[in-house]
Amino acid sequence: METIKKYYEHLLRNVFDIREGEYRKAVLMQLNIFLLISTLLIVKPAVNGLFLAKMGAENLPNVFVLVAIFAGLVSLLYSRVLSRMPLNVIINRTLIWSVSMLLIFGFLLRLNFLEGWVLYLFYIWVAIFAVLSASQFWILANIVFNSREAKRLFGFIGAGAIAGGIFGGYLTSIIAESLGSENLPFIAASLLVFCIPITQTIWKKEVLLTQTKFQRKKRIKGFDANPLALIRKSKHLTYLAVIIGISVIVAKLVDYQFSAIASLKIPDPDDLTAFFGFWFSTFNLISLAIQLFLTRRVVGVFGVGTSLFILPIGIMLGAMLVLVFPELWAVIFLKLIDGSLKQSVNKSAVELMALPIPQEIKNQTKSFIDVFVDSAATGISGLILIFLVNGLDLSTRFISLMILAFFFLWLYFARKIRSEYINSFKLKVEQHKDRSEKMHSMDLSNESVLSGLKKVLQRGTESQIIYILRKIKEIPDERLFEEVHALIRNDVPAIRLEALQCLYFFKSQPVIEEVLPMIHDPDQQVKIAAFEYLIARSPERREILLKKYLQDKNYKVRGAALVSLATETRNNPELKNIFDLDELVRKKIHSLVGLRDPEEIKFRKITILKAIGQLNLDTYFSFIRELMLDEDPEIVDQALIAGATTMYPDFIYEISAFLSHDRHKDAAKEALLIYGPAIIDSFDEIIRGESWDLEILQQIPSIVEKVGTQQSVELLFAILDHQEISLKMEALRSLNNLKIHHPQLRFHNKLVIKRILEEAHLYMETLAALYAQNTMIGTNENLIEAGQLEKQSEARKSLVALLERRLDGNLERIFRLLGLKYPPDEILNIYQGLQSKKPDMRINAVDFLDNLLETNLKRVLVPIVETVFLDHISETTIKNLNVKIPDEFECLSMLLSGRDIRIKLAVLYLISQVGNKRYIPLAEKQLKDANPKVRTFAEQAFKALKKINITS
Repeated sequence: METIKKYYEHLLRNVFDIREGEYRKAVLMQLNIFLLISTLLIVKPAVNGLFLAKMGAENLPNVFVLVAIFAGLVSLLYSRVLSRMPLNVIINRTLIWSVSMLLIFGFLLRLNFLEGWVLYLFYIWVAIFAVLSASQFWILANIVFNSREAKRLFGFIGAGAIAGGIFGGYLTSIIAESLGSENLPFIAASLLVFCIPITQTIWKKEVLLTQTKFQRKKRIKGFDANPLALIRKSKHLTYLAVIIGISVIVAKLVDYQFSAIASLKIPDPDDLTAFFGFWFSTFNLISLAIQLFLTRRVVGVFGVGTSLFILPIGIMLGAMLVLVFPELWAVIFLKLIDGSLKQSVNKSAVELMALPIPQEIKNQTKSFIDVFVDSAATGISGLILIFLVNGLDLSTRFISLMILAFFFLWLYFARKIRSEYINSFKLKVEQHKDRSEKMHSMDLSNESVLSGLKKVLQRGTESQIIYILRKIKEIPDERLFEEVHALIRNDVPAIRLEALQCLYFFKSQPVIEEVLPMIHDPDQQVKIAAFEYLIARSPERREILLKKYLQDKNYKVRGAALVSLATETRNNPELKNIFDLDELVRKKIHSLVGLRDPEEIKFRKITILKAIGQLNLDTYFSFIRELMLDEDPEIVDQALIAGATTMYPDFIYEISAFLSHDRHKDAAKEALLIYGPAIIDSFDEIIRGESWDLEILQQIPSIVEKVGTQQSVELLFAILDHQEISLKMEALRSLNNLKIHHPQLRFHNKLVIKRILEEAHLYMETLAALYAQNTMIGTNENLIEAGQLEKQSEARKSLVALLERRLDGNLERIFRLLGLKYPPDEILNIYQGLQSKKPDMRINAVDFLDNLLETNLKRVLVPIVETVFLDHISETTIKNLNVKIPDEFECLSMLLSGRDIRIKLAVLYLISQVGNKRYIPLAEKQLKDANPKVRTFAEQAFKALKKINITS
């Protein structure tokens, strides 16, 4: 038994590059998806066969529309639940619910109870199960595997899905006739029930034991608030979504023809179920063969753009065939083209078409396109079929005419996206040219993108080459191997590094012997990348190589080997034990004692910190904390990064303390961002706490904005209620940046308008107070000249200066809030125009604002903006704003009721100098203020006024 296990592990290691400590989770995840897809391929033929036999093909359009509605609603609800409930609870409940529903449907079908309703519900449930099961599985996979593991192992795991599709369909074709279609839900439930303990084991052994909540939350990606906004802003994404939508509509029309003709020719429900089971599996098998042996060659020979035409042309030929010969063999051929080419050649072409789109944007829109565009297209296809079949009473063969109409629409958008693809690449490459260098002449519109990419890799600037190499990592193309390979000998370390990391993805062409000398590369990052390549591409020599270079004479080579090994073994307890990394790190720390060379000591400390961060060894967290206090700033920065890399929650607060250090502020920000979206909750605690310095709090918004989630928006809006004006301004700046870079997020229009009106009201109050104080200064000028009230005058002038600054801040906050409701670039242009010294630019800015604003905002804001031009504020100006001019007591009382600490302090100081006992209640009230400085000034003013009162 042990021999068989070793042989199996050896096979997995050599064929699929599954490494020590990964066997269990890789096999369990593959088994999980195998069972899920097997279940789906058992119930899908069963429900199709039963529905068509009992309800008839004429009811398929109705169920298409219902599926679209329910799938969209469930997906939307699910994405919201995902952010509120632990993923393992959601998956377990979904599986238990699914098994229960299969058993219920099985009993209802056997009893023939409410047969029509049951079949409708069963059909809809199968469609929802298909969406949820795939979504949940891949979310779980993204948590179980880090990005490095995912790139190696998702192919192996995906093979389980293919095997499940083949197994489930063929099993159905064999047993449907003997058992009966109504009994197949019981078979499906008996397979699906095994997913429950498998999922629980995966979560317990591979997630809870190896990851913190920060790691889990960082890897979960739900739907963004409004990805439609991103799609609408990009022609490329719009065309891509339209093409996917058209392909879904056509697929549903083909599906209808296939189902209708099959049900007409095969009236028995069990025979029909067996037929669907056999052909669904056959389509999967043929699709797999095309994917393995033809897709790369087809895309390579014809190019990305042309490959996009293969599926629609194939469907067009099949549709014409069905139009002329409405027979079972013709519709099988049509369905074969759709089922096999869609998941092979067309899928690869669509993925390549998405290559120029930034990865972040793809992540934010992929779920929307996959689920909501699919659901909407399914609903549209149902409505089209209801009109054609039920409304016009057309026969099945004439559905081909509608398919042909969509064929021409498909070709039109395929041409559009091919042109956009070329333009996108051209624009992106030009954006990455060095300003100091002239752009190489490259007209990508007149030649294939491939030859253009080769030119960039051969003769491009540093930033262009690095950009293209990073894109190649997403979807590597073997035809670019020679150009990428040549770059590992480039003079620029950054290019060597990117080329070496890129070569990892060219699995069919290893260059192990050429990479080996790069272990001694002068650049440390290249050394590490060389080790990572060798670990990945030479699994049989991995242990020998690492053990050899961990003992190398050169301490920098030893350091690179240690960091590579630490990165490789993160979240892998078995591999850590094999290399006894805990002991190895202990020895590395101990070896620091006898060293004399400052450069070597520094290098070793940084290397050990990187290793501890990756390995998450809590035994050595004290070492990280110790080096956070090191004299060398680079070592401190690395200690901050190492602390965050462990994802240990307590380090958040220790790292945050460095946000007030100018030298370490940037490193602290970089470190805190490593925690990902989960950091928002910790920042919320910090903001609400009272023990943190303002200087630290002011840095938080700039970190929150880079997280870029809806939770970021909510926290920044919460900060707007903070009493510190400077912190509120930082939050607004970050909200503006989020609006620019993440327009799909929700910025609460009603709340924004409410805050704009509050700021406008504060502006007018401040303007009135400023007028009142200037009037008092003018009134007291004669007394000042006579040598009286000098201190009082100085106090008033200080208050006036603060009020003028407050007006400037008010105005900026108003415009920053406007930038959350209207296009930020337009609002910025207006604000800059108002600051101009040229009168015509200021007038144009006001006119632009007048045309942009809604009536309710225009009525309030335009008069305020016009006061910016005035040299001085008159009584008429205040009255035109419908604001009451306050007397001295009302003015000071109003200013003390606000939240601006500096103005409160200035008012209290002025009160102490005025010496009027009428102001005693004002000072007394501020003795209870939450701010200690305000309380101190209030106490001084109160004592001074009391003293004057007693004397008088």
